[in-house]
Amino acid sequence: MRACPHITVGRAPLILALLLAFLPPAAPARAGGDDAAPAPLRERAFAALWSEDTPAAITLFRAYLATPAGAADREAQRGLALAFSWDGRQGEAMALYRSLLATDRGDGDSRIGLGRAQLWDNRLRDGWHTLRDASVDSTSATADGARDVMLTALDEYAPPLALTATGTWDSDDLHVSRVALASATNCGGSLFQVMPAHTWYRQPGQPEATALRLGAGLVGGLGARTTLHAYGWLDRFASAGDLPATGAPLDWFQVGCDTWLTWLPAARWRVDLGAGSQPVETYVALGNHLVRRQGSLSVEHRFAGHWSAGVAGVSGDYTDHNRSDRVTVRLDWRRDGRWRWQVGPVANYLDFRVPYPGGYWAPADVRSAGLEASVRTRGRSVTLKLSGSLAQEKEAGAAALTVGGASARVGWRLSRDWLLAIEGGKSQSSFGSASGYRRTSLGVDVRAFF
Repeated sequence: MRACPHITVGRAPLILALLLAFLPPAAPARAGGDDAAPAPLRERAFAALWSEDTPAAITLFRAYLATPAGAADREAQRGLALAFSWDGRQGEAMALYRSLLATDRGDGDSRIGLGRAQLWDNRLRDGWHTLRDASVDSTSATADGARDVMLTALDEYAPPLALTATGTWDSDDLHVSRVALASATNCGGSLFQVMPAHTWYRQPGQPEATALRLGAGLVGGLGARTTLHAYGWLDRFASAGDLPATGAPLDWFQVGCDTWLTWLPAARWRVDLGAGSQPVETYVALGNHLVRRQGSLSVEHRFAGHWSAGVAGVSGDYTDHNRSDRVTVRLDWRRDGRWRWQVGPVANYLDFRVPYPGGYWAPADVRSAGLEASVRTRGRSVTLKLSGSLAQEKEAGAAALTVGGASARVGWRLSRDWLLAIEGGKSQSSFGSASGYRRTSLGVDVRAFF
């Protein structure tokens, strides 16, 4: 893990104490007992699996498979393998899928399960080849299932190769264009990524400025239910002339990072702990070499039904000695399937130690409450995601404003191994940019597995 220099977390200890208070003590799963449900072990195992209680599902499946009735139940064995995989125990999942395939090479569900587990274990090429073989050398149902997993991986996972071009236009006429390349490969069970990028900044009355980034990242499991994401980079900023705010050209280097740890402490619970350091992207802030450093903590719980709740805290400081703290609380209703729906209320509170020091949006405090919604679906070769929000925002000393935003992403599978996606959106929320202005965005993404 690469260290992030000079990170301070301000009120993070208080936020940490409050958030951890929500976590329940982990209880061992019980396979039986006087107060156990009277349903057979098999039914209870699958019920625990589909309710995402993977520790209980693993215990129940093992107990059932140890009985004479369960010893030859291949569907239950696949259920145990899926429970292992959802629980982050990819090695055990892959071993069980391989044992099933050793006795029946035509077991399409196990071939798909093995490929998916390999992808989740960061074995990108192994997983892709397993799924690719299943998509062309199986029954039609298996082929369709493998292609579905492959399309999801192309659209949502970190692929071996991705090229992205994005542009943002703020209502203060700041235009930021960025081209980024990401290449990922397996490295000792972890995913190693190389991520160079080039950014252009333009604004009337300002010289053209650029940023060249050399970045790398590592994603790996620290345990069955813990994953580390660690990214670091070196930025070099330069401009074609003097900046009016400083009377000098941009010419400086900055080391940054973005690191977070995801922990699944119990069934349907997720905790993310993060830290990072990055430049503030406005002309005045870049001219003053302004960097923000922050720590974050979030806790999410998915209930047994369609609902989930979460709370997140972010505390950061700036190199101009300012500091900000933000708390977000949300409640979501979700429905999975071919159409995946998510909708729910969201509330934010943000304050700054020094209001409006110059160069970036920094209100004394701002409150926001509203509704966010998204829907995602896919066909055989097309993916679609639509998102929208509507909220009331109120800064200290100003009237409340109604703000909203909308975005869309469409992906087309160009061939078996390539996907082209176009994404665009518009946000009226002050939270959408470092300058607090309205933002329009557009991006093109080319992704490939091989």
